[in-house]
Amino acid sequence: MHSTLTSEQRHLLAFVGRSSGTALLDAFLEERALRSLLARAGGASGPTAPHSAPDWMTSYWTVGSKFVSPRPGSGPTRATVTATQIQRLGQALPSALRGEIADLLTATRAEQDRTWQWCRCPYAYEARNAHSGPCTRYHPSDEEDREHYRRANEMRDKTHALLRRVLDLDAGAQLDLFDQFI
Repeated sequence: MHSTLTSEQRHLLAFVGRSSGTALLDAFLEERALRSLLARAGGASGPTAPHSAPDWMTSYWTVGSKFVSPRPGSGPTRATVTATQIQRLGQALPSALRGEIADLLTATRAEQDRTWQWCRCPYAYEARNAHSGPCTRYHPSDEEDREHYRRANEMRDKTHALLRRVLDLDAGAQLDLFDQFI
């Protein structure tokens, strides 16, 4: 799978992906997810560039139907990725990789559905005041909580790994390693 995006564009999409959970992976598969991601009309910034990204890439912003870096007002735009480019990249993904992304999205949604009404307030067994009773929402055990966070961390790591594969960010790393020995 050869990407027609420049290195800067791939790093920009990685930045978007890191700040949007699984939304970018979903956008590679579904147009409605891409529209939703763009409709957020936000961005992210940090004091330094993400790992292996150009030093100037400390922010990005959504402008219409594209992502730009750095964010408007912090210097001239140096990288842009349009919705059309994201759609083309998603359409060019091998079916096996698309399947892995779909499986991850299904697992993520299942975990969210399983835990969305969990409550961690301190009132599981006693009332917060004399006029109320204990909280009636489900309070997970410590073991259930640990299992949830284990699953969430596993899915986050898999999300980052899939993003790196889709964006082919590790391709240049191996070449750089061999350049040191020449």
